[in-house]
Amino acid sequence: MMRKVLILVLLAVLVFGCAQQGQKPAATPTPTPEKTATPPPFGGKKEVVIGVIGPMALPEGTAEKNAAMLAAEEINANGGILGLKIKVVVGDTKLNPDTATSEFRRLATQEKADMMLGGFSSGIMNAMMEVMAETHTVFLSDASSPAHPAKVAKDYNKYKYWFRISQNNGTTFAWDLASMIDFLRDKGVTINKVYIIRDEHVWTDAVMKDLKPLLEKRNIEIVGDEKVPKGFTNYDQLLLDAQDKKADLIMPILAIAGTGDILAKDWAELKIPALLAGHDLAAIDAGFYTKTGGAANYEIFLADGGALVTAPPTEMAKHFIDAYKKKYGHYPESHEAYGAYDAVYIYKMAVEAAYKAGEKNPFDPNVVVKYLEKYKPGNPAKLTRNVAFYKNHALVWGDNYVRNWVAQWQDGKQYIIYPSTVANGQLKLPPWINK
Repeated sequence: MMRKVLILVLLAVLVFGCAQQGQKPAATPTPTPEKTATPPPFGGKKEVVIGVIGPMALPEGTAEKNAAMLAAEEINANGGILGLKIKVVVGDTKLNPDTATSEFRRLATQEKADMMLGGFSSGIMNAMMEVMAETHTVFLSDASSPAHPAKVAKDYNKYKYWFRISQNNGTTFAWDLASMIDFLRDKGVTINKVYIIRDEHVWTDAVMKDLKPLLEKRNIEIVGDEKVPKGFTNYDQLLLDAQDKKADLIMPILAIAGTGDILAKDWAELKIPALLAGHDLAAIDAGFYTKTGGAANYEIFLADGGALVTAPPTEMAKHFIDAYKKKYGHYPESHEAYGAYDAVYIYKMAVEAAYKAGEKNPFDPNVVVKYLEKYKPGNPAKLTRNVAFYKNHALVWGDNYVRNWVAQWQDGKQYIIYPSTVANGQLKLPPWINK
């Protein structure tokens, strides 16, 4: 019986095999291990969102956006921040406090920005700081009023998320302008009377508060203190007034006006017998000389933030300048670009230091603040500049940190003429001025 069963089984196998002739044998399935669900890092976080906020119709805003995108691209190419890629989102303040606060809130709550950078304009910064405090958003900012770090000092727990990254404040601007005058006097230039042309804006009030006593100490008379609105163009009248009042130096303190090119053109055309020397934000732009048709020749200006295309203070600054030119076809259109680039990198440094130290969530804004504060005098972050913060989160000022170099346009190039430790050029006076 057993033998019959065996024969029947063999016959069945043979019949089945014949039926399958011409077909490939079925592939043996490869066993797959059961997938274990691995939770994404840091509570499901899938990306790092960095918000850029500023006046996007102005070079200051576009420079910040471009610089942040460049930094994000570089960091993403090297693995991101703790393995997470950076996404850049942008908000336009339109230089309007209501628009600025609305955009800040949108980026912080809808776009889920982990960190914000930018700003520009001290009055608008005051408004945005309130939304920053409400949303607990780390804010590496650009604005110069001493009122901002004063808020941090007065109510630390509320405003601790704010840090100044781009430039110094009104007080240090006054110090730098006074140093500029000392330098010019040391070079034999007579300066007894100064005519000031400044923005009709709160930030210049802070500068003047500290500048006036510094000028008085040097026995310098302020023969004119004229405020001008955004878009002002009637500089010729002010220049002639300065000439009538026998000013030795015409000192612009301009950022919001945005028309420094017209001032330079009028000064050169009228050949006013007074130096044009001060702070004109427009003059820092590498394209300013061309924009003025060469009229900017001999203008002396403060190189905000201690960085110029012609004299990068660090290796990272040189890399940034070259990379920016390669990516966008031109050099940074505003000094704010350096601060925005540094903001992305210093945020990465703080988060990664927090993770290395064993922090449970290194992206927690309160944790990030703690690690940003470690960059203080004596321990700067070496970026495009040596960046460190005081206890009130203002930017540390000084020759070895961030300060405003005294620079001059000479035959189409920018040269630092003071201090001597970083100077790459010498002072040149206009041929129509005898000092």
